Amino acid sequence: MKQRISRQRKAVAEPVPVPDPVITPYEKIAEQLGAALQSTVEQIPGYDDDLSNVRKNVRRPVTPKFIAMALTAVEAISELQGVNQLDTTECRDTLQFSQGIQSLTDQLFGTGRRLDLMRRVREERAGRSALAIYAIGQRVALNPNNTHAKVHVENLKAELQRSNRAAQPAKPPAEPEPGTPDPTAEGGGTN
Repeated sequence: MKQRISRQRKAVAEPVPVPDPVITPYEKIAEQLGAALQSTVEQIPGYDDDLSNVRKNVRRPVTPKFIAMALTAVEAISELQGVNQLDTTECRDTLQFSQGIQSLTDQLFGTGRRLDLMRRVREERAGRSALAIYAIGQRVALNPNNTHAKVHVENLKAELQRSNRAAQPAKPPAEPEPGTPDPTAEGGGTN
């Protein structure tokens, strides 16, 4: 009996073999979408420009409506055209770029949020099913004739404990009660 128990413990300690990687249909779809997106955005003028020196929190100083109004004013007033402070061609191109790209970024962010929600919903369903199987497996493993089930249940239990520890935030140190001497203070006590 003692030898049988040590074999069971040894089986639990061994890692579960990882199957060879398989390219799933979803990975193929993601790869196709990524390639199509990359080839499309590369057509946007300036997409590959070096932006490493640009602040990450860059903000526009005024609204696009203000820019359009300033553009209209420059085109209507000859005195404003002579100061060469606003390149009307570049400004109009920027407004067109902003309008076109805004709809694209809205679509991409919306698609990203939708795909992320779909992923989380599917993981939640699969996780609930896996927990149900774990609960059933625990009952099956109670039978002494099902030592093979016990190995799987112990591995599932270990993974569940590992993932629960990782999900729990670290507790901040407890505040000392009022009137308690601070052990880190010099002198170690009160006067």
